Amino acid sequence: MRRPLTGKAHRPRRLHVRGHPQWRELFPHLDELGIKVAVHRELPKVQRAYQGYLRQQRDAHRVGMVKPTAEQQSVEKLFPAIAQWVRGYGYIEVGDQEMFGFVARALDYGELAFEDDRPDTLAEAMAVLERGLAKWFKEQGIEVG
Repeated sequence: MRRPLTGKAHRPRRLHVRGHPQWRELFPHLDELGIKVAVHRELPKVQRAYQGYLRQQRDAHRVGMVKPTAEQQSVEKLFPAIAQWVRGYGYIEVGDQEMFGFVARALDYGELAFEDDRPDTLAEAMAVLERGLAKWFKEQGIEVG
C-alpha cells in the first residue's frame, strides 16, 4: 500500500478493523500475506479523522457566511430551549401561513412536537416556542442548557 504522495510502496504489517463478522472471511487470506489483524470494538483514530474531515467540510461550506453581531449572538442565551432544539432535535417554523394565520411550530424532522397559533409577533412566537420546547424537554427528561 502507498501512503498518499509519500514513501515507498509497502504491505502493511497489521490491519485494524471493527469487530464485525463480515471481516472474518478475509482473515485467512490476510494471514497468508503475512498481515496480522487487530479486531477492536471502536477505532478512535478513524473516528477522530472522520470528525476532522466533517469539520473541514463544514468550515468550507461556511466560507462567506454572514457573521452575526454580538447582540445577535446573544439570542441563544435568551432562548436556550430553542437553541438546543435547532442544534440537534429538529427545526422551527415561524410566520404567516396561508389559511392559518401566524403560527409558531417546532418539528422533529417531519413530526409536529409543538405548535401555537396565538402569537401575532415574532417576539410572542419566540416566547411561546421557548416555553413549549422547555416543557417538551422536561417531559422527555432532557436538561436544557
